[in-house]
Amino acid sequence: MILLILADVIYETYERGRPLATAKTYGREDIAMFVRMALSNKMVLNYYGTKKLNEGDEYYITCALLSVQRFELEAPDSRGMRRADMSKFDLYRLPKNAHITNAYPVGCGGSEGASISMVQPGEEFFYQKPKFNSFKFGVPKGRGVNTYHLPPCVKFLDVESTFDSDQVDVSLDVAYDISREVLGVMLNVPFFIGKNPEDTYSQPHAQLRQRLTQQQDQNPNG
Repeated sequence: MILLILADVIYETYERGRPLATAKTYGREDIAMFVRMALSNKMVLNYYGTKKLNEGDEYYITCALLSVQRFELEAPDSRGMRRADMSKFDLYRLPKNAHITNAYPVGCGGSEGASISMVQPGEEFFYQKPKFNSFKFGVPKGRGVNTYHLPPCVKFLDVESTFDSDQVDVSLDVAYDISREVLGVMLNVPFFIGKNPEDTYSQPHAQLRQRLTQQQDQNPNG
């Protein structure tokens, strides 16, 4: 289910419960922002949970959110570093920069396709040593990626990451968890506040699940 549809479902549920919840009124854009915040929280929790249970195999949780964007590489500085500025995009960030899964240099004819290695901030000082001149790598810093040891013919960097978009797809179970967090924690809508297991069987919860399922069935590709 894409975020835009999910935000609409939550907004409709909020509108029905708002008279009992709060005098403050939130619009569709506010709800969409809350949905993004809840998705970000969910990703981080899943990251730590799956890392603990699956011995480090935590990256599958980002699969549905991944897309590739192309960025022009800036001119090299005195260290030979060339930066891909990604500041025009928002990302769903994960610990240890796990939200950036691959980075592909573009240029030099037939050299495209091989991903460069990604290292953690601070490690670039080690790999800048002359004996590592053949090691092509990047390091996420701020809202971009700094690359090293790329040949001049490389002009662009294709970055695979969790770029934010209204079309980001989430599974039905994640959509339900996000809905409960937004409605209960962020908006204080009655019947969605707290963690009483019996609440999940109440009519408002059943209606929410039904609405989400209907939207998923009507839009199987998003």
